[in-house]
Amino acid sequence: MPPQPPAPGPGPEAAHGPPDSTPPAQPTTGTDDGAAPPPQSGPGAESYEATGQVGLGSQRRGHLQHAVANVEGDLVGGDKYVLVLGGGRRRLRVLSPLVAERVRHAYCAPADLPDARDALARQRLLILRGAAGYGKSAMAVRLLLGACRGTLYHLDKDVDFAHLAEQLENDRGVIEPGAGFLLERPEDIGNLGREAYEKVQGALSQADAWMVVTVADGELADGELLAGVRDLADAPRSLDVVRAHLRWRLRERDADRLLDREDVCGVIAELLGDLPACREAGDLAAALSEQYDVHGAVDLERLREHRARLEMEDFEIWAESLPDASVRSFALALAVLNGLPQEDIAEAARSLRERLADDTPYLRAAGPDGRVPHSTDLFETPRRRQLLRLRAQESDKPGGEPGKVLEYLDPGYARRVIVHAWTQYEIQKELLDWLAELVVHPAEQVRVYAAASGLGVLAAEAYRHIERRILAPWARSDSAPHRTAVAYALSVACQHPWVRGQATALVDGWYADERPAPRAAAARVHGLKAVSDRPVDELAKLLAVDSVTVAVAIGNALADLVADDQDVTGSVLAMLWARVEDHRSGRAATLAFLIVAAQVVVETKDIEPPGGSAAGAAAVPEWPLLLHLAHHRPELRDSFVRLWRAALNESFFHGEAEQVLGNWAALAEQDSELREMLRLLVGAIAQGDLRSGRILRGCADAWIHPDRIAGLPLTAAMVHAQLDLERV
Repeated sequence: MPPQPPAPGPGPEAAHGPPDSTPPAQPTTGTDDGAAPPPQSGPGAESYEATGQVGLGSQRRGHLQHAVANVEGDLVGGDKYVLVLGGGRRRLRVLSPLVAERVRHAYCAPADLPDARDALARQRLLILRGAAGYGKSAMAVRLLLGACRGTLYHLDKDVDFAHLAEQLENDRGVIEPGAGFLLERPEDIGNLGREAYEKVQGALSQADAWMVVTVADGELADGELLAGVRDLADAPRSLDVVRAHLRWRLRERDADRLLDREDVCGVIAELLGDLPACREAGDLAAALSEQYDVHGAVDLERLREHRARLEMEDFEIWAESLPDASVRSFALALAVLNGLPQEDIAEAARSLRERLADDTPYLRAAGPDGRVPHSTDLFETPRRRQLLRLRAQESDKPGGEPGKVLEYLDPGYARRVIVHAWTQYEIQKELLDWLAELVVHPAEQVRVYAAASGLGVLAAEAYRHIERRILAPWARSDSAPHRTAVAYALSVACQHPWVRGQATALVDGWYADERPAPRAAAARVHGLKAVSDRPVDELAKLLAVDSVTVAVAIGNALADLVADDQDVTGSVLAMLWARVEDHRSGRAATLAFLIVAAQVVVETKDIEPPGGSAAGAAAVPEWPLLLHLAHHRPELRDSFVRLWRAALNESFFHGEAEQVLGNWAALAEQDSELREMLRLLVGAIAQGDLRSGRILRGCADAWIHPDRIAGLPLTAAMVHAQLDLERV
């Protein structure tokens, strides 16, 4: 008996949730007014959709990886790690571009900068020492910007000098050449001696990297280190720092006009005093420029208030100074979708603004021209000024694609904006309704970011509320996008140990539930390794569930696992072959295999051929990962070929099998190397199996049928020739 589709309608928990539970309406798989139910396989079925998009699982993995990095703050996305902090494995923090931009454009260089620059070039490791307010950090960044041609990293203060040199040497292949490291006021500076200094210096030289360490006066205990120390003797005047920042932020003429006013200079002197205060001067200049840019004037009393609040965190001051719901809506949309195309962010911002708009009835009088004005002027603030106010920037889309993406200058702002809005304002319901809209957006990347960057952060911040409002109802719904969103949200939230413990119990309940929807949700969570260290084993047990919905979820989950870690491919294929031979789980295992085969690809530019040179002969950007691995890893071939035979001979999902093979053939039509891999696969499948050979010949005939619009003559000829050799 084939797996059955899920029962119509959401479960009783979704239908009878708590009073504040307002999940969006869910599509059902039942029938309405006698309409025919959806097919269980073939065109129009969810199984056919899951096997029809080449590379979908790899694409999901990329979106999720970037979405998680988006809300982990100023961390390196992807797989770059380095063991430098007390022997613990942590991701490197990228130096905030906001800091780098300020130093690059508004730095007041002291007279001893050239001497420090020469010392860094010779030594690769430089210690800057000086009193507070002398601009040590800014000078360190300026030196690194001049010396480095790679990424600048900001190390944590608890760096362990005893292990730093060793770990820099171990991670030489991880850190790109030309990288720079800033280490401010390290806690372990008292233990830094000549021997450790020279070891770190040598490791930096081998790694082709640079490092600048800032310390306060009197912090160095070892006199032998003085050769590597540069003391900051002079600090720039506060007024000069303010002038440099204003000239960068405003037009030079406007900056000079402001500083020609005696009242403005008087307030600057009053607030900054006579002592060196580089950081405070830069903050004051930022407040001056923001006032002038928004209002066209400067309110000196507000400047005094700003200075009084400088003891508070700068982020809070900035966030609370955003003027209206329109700007704050854009800030939130940018936080959730940080780094995505400007059109998606603008659309999301407008939707949120409309949800937050005051819906109190009121009358609008007609103007002098007789027209009733709109409540919101969509042309009020151009994008350029909006980005300046939000401390954000636009960049070109990657790969030469036309258009722009938007992102915060400081990567740490994304998560902080979301948490600030959730904790400081009574807009929780509106935020959740808005995110519920985004997780069913037509664009895959918007759906992933909304679930991971939005719901994931909120689940980590207020788990019980999000579980009651979102996680539990959505896991039991008939909407696959909502169940997927639950998995993405938990993949982020479960990084918090307490949340992981609570979520594990929740997912265990879905896993044991008799209904298909919660079991499908549990499968997607296991595919992201959010609550289990043995996801393949957990997914194997679910293959016995009699449901197409669950089988599709398992296939997607296994695709997620393989896309995240190719080393798990062997255990996945072995498990699927073992389950194919079990009559209770055979069809579900076959479908899961086809989904993995369709959805996971490898970029050909990243493939290194046996000779070791970079790959460049591939004619298509992606190859099916399973085909590529089976070609290069003999231990995978047997289970891979057996699974393909089972898929081709499966009567229930034969349409899905032919679809996957046809998509592979379409790629092979353009790429001779991929066509050779497919030829070997065809020969292995047909060898000693007449039925599979006849099915393959029928597929090849369909690829060159006269009614086919885009034929595949090269691939079809290859299949026929190979089958002729096998005498099939």
